[in-house]
Amino acid sequence: MRLASTTLLILLGLAAPAAHSQTGGGPAAAPAAKAGDLCSMDGRVLDALTGEPLKKASLKLTPSNAKSALAGGAIVLPQVFTTSTDASGRYAMKDLDPGTYRLQVTRNGYVPGEYGARGPSKPGMDLTLARGQQARDVVVKLTPQGVISGRVVDEDGDPVASTTVQLLTPGYSGGKKQLSTAGSATTNDLGEYRAFGLAPGKYYVTAGSLLVTTEALSVDRSAEARPEESYVATYYPGAVDPVSATPVEVQPGAQTRGIDITLQKARTVRVAGRVNAPGRVPLLILAPRTLAGALSIRMVRVDASGSFEIRGVSAGSYSLTGSTQQNGKTYSGSQPVEIGDSNLDGLIFTLAPGVPVAGHIRIDGGAALDPAKLRIRLGQREMGLGALVGAIGSVLSGGDIGGSTGKVNDDLTFQLNDISSDTYDVSVSGLPEGYFVESVRSGEADVLLSGLEVKGSSPQPLEIVLSPHGAQINGAVHNASHQPAAHATVVLVPRDKERSGHASYYRDAAIGSDGQFHFQSVPPGEYGLYAWEDVDAGAWMDPDFLKPFEGSAHNLTVHADGHESADLALIPEDTAAK
Repeated sequence: MRLASTTLLILLGLAAPAAHSQTGGGPAAAPAAKAGDLCSMDGRVLDALTGEPLKKASLKLTPSNAKSALAGGAIVLPQVFTTSTDASGRYAMKDLDPGTYRLQVTRNGYVPGEYGARGPSKPGMDLTLARGQQARDVVVKLTPQGVISGRVVDEDGDPVASTTVQLLTPGYSGGKKQLSTAGSATTNDLGEYRAFGLAPGKYYVTAGSLLVTTEALSVDRSAEARPEESYVATYYPGAVDPVSATPVEVQPGAQTRGIDITLQKARTVRVAGRVNAPGRVPLLILAPRTLAGALSIRMVRVDASGSFEIRGVSAGSYSLTGSTQQNGKTYSGSQPVEIGDSNLDGLIFTLAPGVPVAGHIRIDGGAALDPAKLRIRLGQREMGLGALVGAIGSVLSGGDIGGSTGKVNDDLTFQLNDISSDTYDVSVSGLPEGYFVESVRSGEADVLLSGLEVKGSSPQPLEIVLSPHGAQINGAVHNASHQPAAHATVVLVPRDKERSGHASYYRDAAIGSDGQFHFQSVPPGEYGLYAWEDVDAGAWMDPDFLKPFEGSAHNLTVHADGHESADLALIPEDTAAK
């Protein structure tokens, strides 16, 4: 979900800091400490290439694992401490509450960095301040930004103004390797663009229409029919298929110029049909189902009779989404649409009201829990770009991204309302240490792994069984010199085929300088433990990625209430498949 959330924030014009999952991290900073317990720290910010001190760098110290909370109807954010560097690149902070923090640093012209990070755009490590501690010479190094620039022109060589240029990098989402947005720029009146703030690496550069195309809101009244072709997203140096694209290598602090793109035309088709809904539907959105397809989003008006027509659509997999309100009730729909090389006419798109999903919680063994701390979440199983676009309105009105979350009543019953037709993963948050979701039954079916399918009517009530018998796994990671391996990533991967690919059964932890790791609330089963010096987030959910490392896994069987231990050998950075 990380990749999905980031893309949605881009669509909303917001920004979000990078996140990294940590299991068993230190406690958040104490909200109030005695004067004698307060801490201080100082250090330097340096250029990673030259070692020169950096003036005017901004530092932000944020409690690890801290979350926003509601108090009196208002959102209370965790306490954050800030400062900046002087002309010698030095900084100093005082009156800090003891606790565990993340230190983030930014400066114009540099890639944002974190304390303990292995490189630019990499997650950092926790910084723990004991009561009364004075942390000295805490150094953070920043890498100079890379820049890619060029021009976007049409087939006649004329500049294309106000078009979006995206920088894409390979990454993992849901266990699959795909391109995701790492930066963007907009062309000026000369067709020129400049994308900055780039970390070293390889980028696929693509240009196309605006992020949300409004051409479909107009009606073509040409006296003669125009060719059924349109400009499509074009990858440098001139490919319409990313497989044929050439990546651009960006070096630290380098400006890569002359990455020019000539927009290509391709055969496109028409998608036309009718909306089946109780009220007027103002707009429909047709969006690619892949997160890298943000240059091909189409919006279309629906006329008074409920008819719609979308032109200029290239072949691919899309989602059609829309919503309306009637008598205070929301009607919505999302429908997959496969586009080939011929027009798609007569499409019937139905908007249906959301339905309630009810159920109760049962605790294995009858142990007691505080229901007020529990939350039930239904999360959309497929959260591609189409679903994200459809979720924008919900987010702006205070809704949930890609699903719905509800509270648990005192009698351990719950009900989530207005759930639209889709397939959902059911999860429970707020569980005490040692607890995990053992099963989720709807009627006779266990939908914990298969997903809860909602189709226009309420499913049979859910029975969520919680077990207090989760296991613990402790251990350490050592390097080739048999010393504690600092800053490694330890991952627990399920071996059971039916659990493979289900994120709730995976655990990952970024360890500190002591090389220790700890996992808790682990469901019984067969697992493999891996310790990577450097690994792309989520790569471990891809079976193809794991294959070369099978010999490096520490396999273990986890029993209920078990306490397992493991000593792991570090998988060096240069052996990790990218």
